[in-house]
Amino acid sequence: MVDIGSGSGRFLMWLAKRNSSSMNYLGLEIRPKLVTRAEYWINDLGLKNAHFISTNAMVSFQRLVSTYPGPLMLVSILCPDPHFKKKHHKRRVLQKPLVDSIVNNLAHGGQVFIQSDVLDVALDMRNYFDAVPDKLVHIDSVDPSLPCDGDGWVLNNPMGIRTEREIHAEYEGCKIYRRVYKNVQH
Repeated sequence: MVDIGSGSGRFLMWLAKRNSSSMNYLGLEIRPKLVTRAEYWINDLGLKNAHFISTNAMVSFQRLVSTYPGPLMLVSILCPDPHFKKKHHKRRVLQKPLVDSIVNNLAHGGQVFIQSDVLDVALDMRNYFDAVPDKLVHIDSVDPSLPCDGDGWVLNNPMGIRTEREIHAEYEGCKIYRRVYKNVQH
């Protein structure tokens, strides 16, 4: 699993701890101080299946995942920086080249989990992934047990572990917009 924009890494660490024998986790974070702290915590916790790299995912995602010997089963992009001003939208982490790289490296049956508490950002991310319907489908079309609202937003965090931003947003009474895609490409 790769978490793009892993922040302090707590979400990824909880997943790694919960699945210590079945999956490897990589957090990509552009801020070196957060990566240093996350690496300290995983060493302190003795987690051998989680790692963090300080990098710009737009630049390095393809190179990093193409050299990993195992399948890429899950990519998450959770509450990325919204860059509200239109002239700064180009700074948003999710752009077409990164989406293409994710889709082209995702294993058959692999999933993409996107989440934001800012509707404009959530719609932007959704539009990028909806643009590749021959490869990705929304999870509710293959797993109707996952509850969604009328607009296709997943109602509950399917990972079972809430992010720090998600907890804060819910405390503030903000809606969380989630979408999960599954790779149907062979």
